[in-house]
Formats: sequence, structure tokens, C-alpha cells
Amino acid sequence: MTKGGERVRAAARMLLAAGVAVAALAAAGCGSSGATEAECNESAALCSRHLDEAVFPGTHNSFAASNEPGWHFASQRYGMQRQLRDGVRAMLLDVHFGIRDGSRPLVLTDFAAQGSERNKVATQVPPAALRAATRLVGSAGLGSNGGTPRLYLCHTLCELGAEPLDRELEGVRRFLQDRPRQVLILIVEDYVPPAAIESAFDQAGLKPYLATLSAHRPLPTVGGLIASGHRLLVFAEEKGGSPSWYMPAFEFIQDTPLGAIHPGQLSCKLYRGSERSPLLLINHWIPPFPPSPRLNAEIGRAPFLRGRVERCLKDRGRRGAIVAVDFYDRTSVVAVARKLNG
Repeated sequence: MTKGGERVRAAARMLLAAGVAVAALAAAGCGSSGATEAECNESAALCSRHLDEAVFPGTHNSFAASNEPGWHFASQRYGMQRQLRDGVRAMLLDVHFGIRDGSRPLVLTDFAAQGSERNKVATQVPPAALRAATRLVGSAGLGSNGGTPRLYLCHTLCELGAEPLDRELEGVRRFLQDRPRQVLILIVEDYVPPAAIESAFDQAGLKPYLATLSAHRPLPTVGGLIASGHRLLVFAEEKGGSPSWYMPAFEFIQDTPLGAIHPGQLSCKLYRGSERSPLLLINHWIPPFPPSPRLNAEIGRAPFLRGRVERCLKDRGRRGAIVAVDFYDRTSVVAVARKLNG
């Protein structure tokens, strides 16, 4: 064979090898979704499971991140976008009206706009948090500087930290757009009217992703939600029901008690919702306030966390749950969920 012929055959072999490599990458599902076409929330087993048979790793006060400016008493270290990249698939959010203080990088809680009184809310805030807010602004929650109220993610007092809701919802939209095999759950502790929430989700471009469940039918499968394109479930603790996708949380969710201050108090008993509510929310953080990275790391170790999840699933007769933690990056919540999801 001539040297020219050998070169032709060598080139052909290289092209064939390249084609095989491309085919292998395609079969592996490499691409922007970060998962194979056979996976749903990073698990092939979840595609055929109903929503209440899946374990969703979640975060409590997801928006309150200590590595972002302006936060006091944060429950997480990293913000919501990092959480999504790290595998968190359920988020507990508090939405308030706030007013930007023009003279300082500070948001004032606008209790008047959300129909509540400072004195009433102050009784629900731990004294240390109220003192911190008072040091920052002189008197927390005045909201009377003449500014226009906007929607913020805050934990009771926006003076202790606030994230614009529109910015965080835009991040959720980008995630859903880039990761078409993912289902997300948002549970809103709502201090603002449903119409304000509806407008915010609409403006963020999330309307095409929103799912509506029926309280009188079996829940869809995770794969079915993905196939439908409606992959974002939103629940409201107080004022859900209209629009239809803004679902009343405790018609669909039953949860475990709040307020534990040491591991032995973490209970699997029914707190809110009813035994008929199909989804289980396991509240897994201590103490209520102030958030403790050390204590939450202790209860977030895999043996302890998995043991509690399995105990609650057994006690409540469930196969899946939303598991919400503080300082998720110091816990094994994502790894435990993946193992339980197969």
C-alpha cells in the first residue's frame, strides 16, 4: 500500500473513533441539563415515582445567606443560586414588603403595606434580633421614608437582611430553563397578598413552569411533571388558593413540629396539615434562633439525618418527604436524599 493510502485509512480510523466518542457522550446525556435523559432530579428511579414518593433536599430561610452582604442571623451560608447548583430542590421562603432606605444600604420592613403592626410582630421576634434591628435603624419596621414598597425575602424583619424577590425568582427561572430534568418546590410564608406574588412570578417569566395539583386526585409522577413542562410547585402557608398554582400549603403538606432546641426534641409528630395531606415536610433544624452552624452540622450528619428521615417516613406512613435544614452545606441533606431516592 502507498503512503497516501495509509494516510487515508488512518484518517478514516480517527473519524470513526471521533464518531464513537460523540455517540458515547450523547448517550451519557452530557449537556446543559446536567443529567441523562433517563434521570429526573438526578435519579432514574424518581421518574416513575409519584411526587409524594420522592425525597427533596431543602433549606429553611433559603434566602438568608451569611456570605452575602447585609445579613444578620442568617440560616444558610450560600445564597439560593449556589444552593440550586449544589442540589437543593426545595426552598422555604418568607416574602415581605420593604422600602429601600435611600441614605443607607438597608431595607425597612413596611408593616403597614403588609397589613401588620410593628408591636405585634415584635412580640414574635427574639429579643436579640429586635435589638440588632434597633441598633441598625433606631426603630425597626418604621417603613416611613416615603419610598415605594417592593417585595423582599426577609426573615420577619427586613432590617436584618433582605433579598429582592424579583432577583431571586429570575435565578429560579434561569435554573429551570438550563436544567429541563429538574422539579423544584417553593413553600412561601406569605406576608403579602396573593396578587403581589402572582405579579412577581409573572414578571420573572415563571408562569410557563408553574404546576397546579389537585387535592382530589393522586399526585403526578416526577417524570410526568417534567414531561408536562410544569416543574415548579409553589405553596403558600396562609393565603394560597388563587391563582390555582399558588396552592394552600397545608391542604397538600403535613409537617413536623418547630421549635426544637436540642436533638432529642426533633419529633416526627403531626404539626400542621392533616394525615390526609400527601406531602411530608420534615423540619430539621435547631435551635429556632439564633441559627447555629455547629448544632446544625451535628444533626446534619448522615447517620443522624437519615435515621430521622427514615423514622418519620415510617411513623407517618410515607415514602417521600421534603427535608429542610439550616446550613445545608454543613449537612448531608443532598447526599442522604440521593441515596434514599435510589
